[in-house]
Amino acid sequence: MPIRSRARSVRSLQRDGDVLDAALAEVVNVGLDQLGMHSVARRLGITAGAVYSRHETPDELAVAVWMERCRPAMVELLSDVVAVADGARDGRDLVERVVGASDALRAGVEFLAVARRRSELSEVIAPEIDALFQWSRRTSPERARLAFLVGITWGIVLHDNVSDGDADVWRLAMALIVRAMDAASEHVDEPWVPELGERISSTTGDLLRDALIDSAQLVIGQVGLQSSTASRIGRRAGLTAGAVYTRYASKDDLLIDAIRVLLDEAITDNRPVTDRTVNRVEMGKVAAHLLTRGGGEKRRPWLRFRLEAYIAASHRRDLAAVLDELHLGGRDRYHRMLAPAGVKPAVADLVALVGQAIPLGLAVLDGFIDDLDTVDFRHVTMPLLGFVADASGAP
Repeated sequence: MPIRSRARSVRSLQRDGDVLDAALAEVVNVGLDQLGMHSVARRLGITAGAVYSRHETPDELAVAVWMERCRPAMVELLSDVVAVADGARDGRDLVERVVGASDALRAGVEFLAVARRRSELSEVIAPEIDALFQWSRRTSPERARLAFLVGITWGIVLHDNVSDGDADVWRLAMALIVRAMDAASEHVDEPWVPELGERISSTTGDLLRDALIDSAQLVIGQVGLQSSTASRIGRRAGLTAGAVYTRYASKDDLLIDAIRVLLDEAITDNRPVTDRTVNRVEMGKVAAHLLTRGGGEKRRPWLRFRLEAYIAASHRRDLAAVLDELHLGGRDRYHRMLAPAGVKPAVADLVALVGQAIPLGLAVLDGFIDDLDTVDFRHVTMPLLGFVADASGAP
């Protein structure tokens, strides 16, 4: 006689849902890396045993939250993104779903961002992303459209978790992006040889500071801020376990210094490209190079480190304040960069917001796509920057 499982009460089934709801709230408030059985139990006012009886480990709980709470909303969003990229539907309504995103989508983007370093999540998420995107079957223009649209969609969520963007600016940006999806550029037939840039590393001249910043970039980008101990960062730099504290008061101080220094290094490395923004054709080409070089092997540690900084700042106001400051500085930089091309300040603000958001989304996508650094983004950026130039009256 087969063994039959005992029927569960309505109350027990309700408690299952309560546990998942509490776990989702924990992810939104403190982050996936700090999701724990005891914190979920405290949120519900129950014993930790009641949580363990449903999920054996925090990793199993995380998978359940993804499957039951985040996955439905994310799959629906990405299915629509694919349809827009393929020209099957209009996509201007996408921005309404990601500006002020639901908890399920906010947490869902974080699940996607950390899946590359969490095997339990990657095992369930990666195959579905591959099935949705069908990346290997796509042509060069199709890959550019899909990567750009996925990048901006996820990037808006990550950006706005840290710094509130202007919803009207996002709406205008999405409207222009959707137009660019259907447009073609006569200049895309030129050979595409992306300028991938150099490895981003600290060059302050302070040997200890440089060693710790470079080590922090690698360690935090690999395992996240929560799992990056000062001792591990010191050892990775070939120094003593306590070397961090000879230069910094805390791991957080090192993170903040690393963000500032490495961002300056990335800007410096980009200048030979960005200095060419003299007209709409060059602006489109420059934007394509900047997006493609971010996914290159040499700059991938910086891309991942920056992404982890945003994930941490999503749950910590002190870190978010630093990124807020850098966002403002970035907008000023875009104004200076685009002024010679005659771009108006309001339009430069739009370009700055998109320029800040899309690398974040592409950093997430890089965890699922092997050859992101080969994407010819000119298929999108050249018509898009043409529309931006038209809106600004630039040549």
